[in-house]
Amino acid sequence: MRARGLGTRRRSRSRSRSRAVWAALITGVALCIIIVAGVLFPVLGLIGAADATTIGALNVPVGAIAASIAISYLVALGFLALTAVSRIGALAWITATAAVIATLIGSVWPLVATALASVDQVQSIIPFIQQLVAQVMNR
Repeated sequence: MRARGLGTRRRSRSRSRSRAVWAALITGVALCIIIVAGVLFPVLGLIGAADATTIGALNVPVGAIAASIAISYLVALGFLALTAVSRIGALAWITATAAVIATLIGSVWPLVATALASVDQVQSIIPFIQQLVAQVMNR
C-alpha cells in the first residue's frame, strides 16, 4: 500500500467556466456597447439639438440625466461582473440580460427626463398664455 504523500499529486479541482458563461459575458458586453453607441449617443444628440433649437428655452435636467446614466451603468457593470464570476451558465445569462436591460434603461431615461421637464415647463407657461390672451381680448 502506498503512502498518500508519495508519488501522488494533489490537484486542486476548481470548476472552470463553461462556454455558456463565456458566451453570456461576451454577448452582454457587446450588447451594452451597442446600446451605448446606438441608443445613448443619438438620444443625447436629440436632446442637445432640441435645446439648441429652442435657444436655451428648454430646461434640460443635466444633473438628473448624468446621475441616472452613471447609476444605471454602474448597475450594469455590477451585473457584468456577476456574469464574469458566475460558474453556472443559466445564472450568467440572467445577469448578462439584467446588465443589458440596465444599460437600455439608462440610455433611454434621459429622453424621458427631458420630456417630463418639458411638460412641467409647458404647464407653467399655459396660464401665462391664457392671461395674455385675456388681456388682449379685453383691450
